[in-house]
Amino acid sequence: MKKILTICAALLQLFIFNPLYSAVYEASTLHNSVSRSETVQDLYIKRWDILKEKNFYFDIYGKLNWVFGFDVNTINAGTGQTEPTDLRLTRTYGSMTLAIPFGGGEEAGTLKDFVIALTATGFHYGLTKKIDIDRGDAGSESVTDYKHSQFFDDIYAFSILYRPFITFHGGLIYNNEYVPEEDGTMDYFNPVESYQKKFFAVELYKFMAFSMNIAGGKPESTKAEVGLNPIIGFIKDVSNIYYPVVHVGYERTTAYNDKPYDAVWVENPKTSLTDYTRDTATLNVFSLKVNQRLSQNFTAEGFLGAQYITEDLYSKTDDKKINVSTAKEWYLLLSFDPVTAPNEAKLKAYTGMSWYWDPAIAVHRDNPGKGNAVYGWIIGVDADFVFIGADFKAEYNFSSELKKLIEASDKWAVEGSLFFRI
Repeated sequence: MKKILTICAALLQLFIFNPLYSAVYEASTLHNSVSRSETVQDLYIKRWDILKEKNFYFDIYGKLNWVFGFDVNTINAGTGQTEPTDLRLTRTYGSMTLAIPFGGGEEAGTLKDFVIALTATGFHYGLTKKIDIDRGDAGSESVTDYKHSQFFDDIYAFSILYRPFITFHGGLIYNNEYVPEEDGTMDYFNPVESYQKKFFAVELYKFMAFSMNIAGGKPESTKAEVGLNPIIGFIKDVSNIYYPVVHVGYERTTAYNDKPYDAVWVENPKTSLTDYTRDTATLNVFSLKVNQRLSQNFTAEGFLGAQYITEDLYSKTDDKKINVSTAKEWYLLLSFDPVTAPNEAKLKAYTGMSWYWDPAIAVHRDNPGKGNAVYGWIIGVDADFVFIGADFKAEYNFSSELKKLIEASDKWAVEGSLFFRI
């Protein structure tokens, strides 16, 4: 079962291929298994945040994401020089969940039952390029093919849901990187980099959520979120839908490790030409999120995150110390989101703006002189018709996209998804 999603993608890609060459990317979270593990785990949890409010036995969900103008600096195998390559990043995400409910029912709009579920989910990253082929008198044609390394991040998880009180998830995360063979083909059973990690997550309904993934016996990423409304509810009635829903959060990630793909050095500048002792800096993020229903049809959401990095960071570009911003992220969203029951059809449209800081933004944006912070925008729509549904969004520098992949800086991204559920 471990290779299901990988094999499916590989079969599709093997229909067409061109000779490829291995490439070295600039500082890149594409190569960062810590960041990619967080991304696929967040996607898994977000899907479950929807499913836990639904009566279902089987859910299959697919998502396709494109990031345009992905001019990645690579090493040309012919000249040995670093040069930009005009590519498009294509990311596909899929999940399949089989659930077995035991008894229960619905009381006052709240589902109450016991559910056991199995989920297989995966995220595939690949850089694609459109190539024109001149066939002489036969005319010309174009094909779009994957170039350079490809990345597969998979989760296989077991879930227990005692609705509406507690949810538990446990499973394995697999990060695999594949590079082209000398003849241009891909061997999807022989990754050049492979990591296996354990993860678990638990949520006490509307009060507390906690998750952790573990690599080599040590926590790699830890997240916690606490809802303040249940606490305030002891002294004040917060059941009115117009009362703001407030969450505070904390995240700890081993984000900077002096790896070749990191955009920064930790503690002091180093040279990549000689051996050196790698230092590690931990990213700590403290956050506040507020959801406010404005009317029966409209809601607003605001988020503010502050950061603390445990060590000094130095730019690999000029070896200068980086002035780390206290603020990490903020965003504001306005949504058309009519009030509905959990198992009713739902249509949601939204737009918003954000601000995001990261030391790698200057490396990947169009003009490095603009610094390590960017403003972003998003617009999207979600449709959930109980058994089927879809969503679409377009974004530019929006913080949620940059958290998944900082290389998306100063690039437009579009995303669409479909699901089927019974």
